[in-house]
Amino acid sequence: MHSMHGKMRDFGLLALRLAIAFVFIYNGYGKIFTNHAMASGMFGKLIGPESAGSFWAYFVGSAEFFGGLMVLLGVFATYAAAWLSVIMVVAIFTAHWGGPINGYFLVVSLLGGCLALLGNGAGRFRLVKKECCCPECKAMCSDKHEDAKVVGKGDDADDCCSGGGCCGDKK
Repeated sequence: MHSMHGKMRDFGLLALRLAIAFVFIYNGYGKIFTNHAMASGMFGKLIGPESAGSFWAYFVGSAEFFGGLMVLLGVFATYAAAWLSVIMVVAIFTAHWGGPINGYFLVVSLLGGCLALLGNGAGRFRLVKKECCCPECKAMCSDKHEDAKVVGKGDDADDCCSGGGCCGDKK
């Protein structure tokens, strides 16, 4: 059973995921659909050549949109947070570099949120309960992700570590 601290941690991770997902889904959708021409021109000038701007707008827009959905649903959220972090680091050094300090606020905040998700996982409130990346689970459950009763963890196995593995870690 989770302590009050554990429950608040899970609610905090859910709130963080909702905020991050909202921003990435909205911006990714814009790069793919509503503002594609503007995003293509921006990427063409930033990354070059201009003919590749459309490719980069689709690529980054898709990564933001689908990464945001993954974060929202808690489906492999640590992987999504990793690639969204890379996008934010690249954005800092390309689109925002040399600009006013207030131009960094959003990207640095999103980077910090993504790194927090990367370190803590999606929390208890997520769509997929059987994902775990910790070394203990990989060692114990290398063949298949068997029910944790095999290793004596009982019914609490669905909530262990960041994704329901066999290690029994209740982060």
